[in-house]
Amino acid sequence: MSGFVRTEIKQFMDCFLPVPVTGQLTGDCWGAEHVLPRDQDNGLEDKVLEDPAITGKVNYTYWDGTILYDKDGCGKYHMFASRWDEADGFEKVNGTGGWSGSLAVEAVSDHLYGPYDQKERLLWPDSLGGLGHNVYVFRLREDDPAGAYAAIASDTRPGDLFTTDNLDEGKWTYRGLLKLDRGHFFRANICIILRPDGVYELLNRDGLIALCEGSILDTFHLRHENIWPEIKGLPTENMEDPVLWYSGGLYHCVVNQWSARTAFYIISENGVDGWKLADGIAYSPLRDFIRYEDSDVVNRWNKIERPGVYLEEGVVKAMTFSVLDLPKEEDKGNDGHASKVIVVPFDGEALNRFAREQYYGKQNQKV
Repeated sequence: MSGFVRTEIKQFMDCFLPVPVTGQLTGDCWGAEHVLPRDQDNGLEDKVLEDPAITGKVNYTYWDGTILYDKDGCGKYHMFASRWDEADGFEKVNGTGGWSGSLAVEAVSDHLYGPYDQKERLLWPDSLGGLGHNVYVFRLREDDPAGAYAAIASDTRPGDLFTTDNLDEGKWTYRGLLKLDRGHFFRANICIILRPDGVYELLNRDGLIALCEGSILDTFHLRHENIWPEIKGLPTENMEDPVLWYSGGLYHCVVNQWSARTAFYIISENGVDGWKLADGIAYSPLRDFIRYEDSDVVNRWNKIERPGVYLEEGVVKAMTFSVLDLPKEEDKGNDGHASKVIVVPFDGEALNRFAREQYYGKQNQKV
C-alpha cells in the first residue's frame, strides 16, 4: 500500500484503514481540490451537479448514512440518509431550505463501500412529505412486537419513531414520539442501540442517557441528563453527533466538538456511567486519515460529521461520515460544491485491544 504505514495504535484514529477503490480515482468531478481526486463510487453522492436551469435535473446533497446489512432478505447493504436539493445550499435561508428541508431516503448496494443506488426511495413519503434529518436506523430485539427495525428522525422532527418488518419492502410505519419518563427532551442527534442484555439504550447530543427494558414503543427511563461533564478531560461545550456501540466487552462512544473540529472517544464498562476519555482523538478534518489503498491520495474534507459504525459479528468493520468540501456557510448551491456520505474501513479488533488497555490498564485487562 503506497503511502501507508501501519503504526502502533495510540488513539482511535490509528484504527482507520486505507479505503479500497470501488470505481476509480478521478479529479473530473465536483468539489474543492483538497477532495480531488476521489472515488465517487464510495458511499453515496450525486456524481454530476448539472445546472438545473438548463437540464431540469434536480441535484441532491446527502447527510447521515447508517448502514445495515440485510442478511435475511436480499443480501444487500442498506444505507439510510437524508437528502435535499443542492440548489438550496447547505444552510437554511430565511428559515427554510437546505438541510432543514431534508427528506429521509434509503439507498442499496451489493458492496459495503458502494456504489449505493442513486434511485433512492423516500422512507416515509406519507409522513410530512418524507421529512427527516438526523436519520438513524437500528435493529430491534427479536421479540419486539413493534417490528424488526426502527428509524429515528430528529432535529427537524422531535424524535419521531418509525418501524418496519422488512428492509426490502421499505414500508415504514409512523409510531409517534419516543417516550421518556420525564417528559419529552430528546432534542437532536439521537442514537439508540440494543444492548447485549436486551435493553435499549438512548444517547443524544446533550449527553442524555435513557434505558428501555420493554418494546421500543414503551417508555425510556432517564439515567443521566448529561454525561459529558462527568468525564474527566472531555470538553462539555458544543458537543454533537454522538454514536454509541458495544464491542469487545465494553461500550464505546465517539462524540464531536464542532467548534474545535475534533471528535473524542470515550469508553464505559456498563454503558451508563464510569465513562473514561481515551488518549488522543477520534478523528478530525485537520488530520489526514482518509486515504486510498495502493495510492498516496488523501481526501481532506472541510467538514467530517455524523459518524456511524458498521459492525460484523460484534466488531467494527467500517465507519460512515457525512462530509462537505467547504464550510457549511459557504456552500450556497449550484456552485460545484456539495456534501456526501463516505464509508471508511476500520480495524475493530485493534480498537477493542486499545480500548481494554485504556480502560483497565495494560497490566489489568479483563478478558
